[in-house]
Amino acid sequence: RSSDLERFVAFFEQIKPMAEHITLIGGEPLIYPHINEVLDLLAEYPIAITINTNATMLNERISPRLLALHELNLKCSIDAVTQTTYLRIRGRQHFQRVTTQLLRFAELARDMPNIHIIPVYVVMKENLHEVVPFISFAKQLNPYRIEFHPVRHVDDWFVTNGTGWVFDGEEQTCEANRDAFNEVMREATEVCAEEGIDCEVHFL
Repeated sequence: RSSDLERFVAFFEQIKPMAEHITLIGGEPLIYPHINEVLDLLAEYPIAITINTNATMLNERISPRLLALHELNLKCSIDAVTQTTYLRIRGRQHFQRVTTQLLRFAELARDMPNIHIIPVYVVMKENLHEVVPFISFAKQLNPYRIEFHPVRHVDDWFVTNGTGWVFDGEEQTCEANRDAFNEVMREATEVCAEEGIDCEVHFL
């Protein structure tokens, strides 16, 4: 029986002649057991790679392999600018680790125009008040752009994460907070423009 890595290599051999852009998604792609081998393989070819990550594994082991890629779009979902909000939403206290690793990676990539750091902020009622402050943090990463994604279509979700906080979709969805959401998004757009940062915003 072939391994996951062997199946990936076989798949890559099939698409390699026409591949221009590959996206690695998860769960969390950086915890894939063979991610080192995959990145080393992809780095041998002039292919743009997009990786969607929560940045918890953006450590000194993985960073050189990411920087070796021909072109990288590193989409990092953080969703908070304080430890308290991060813990409520994520259910794990990784905020300090994630932000430290991102700042370190951004410094390594500072003079590499082929490396695009794209902070992603998934917006809900719980973190709406930290949207604009998040821009100040993201600016330190020399971002290619910032993306703000509204939480939508999850009215019937009711999820706990062990922190005592409950995600109630009916309450947290951006549709239920449309006016406040759009107002904050307008402010975020203005701040990004003032800071010279490209942003992707979805108004409701």
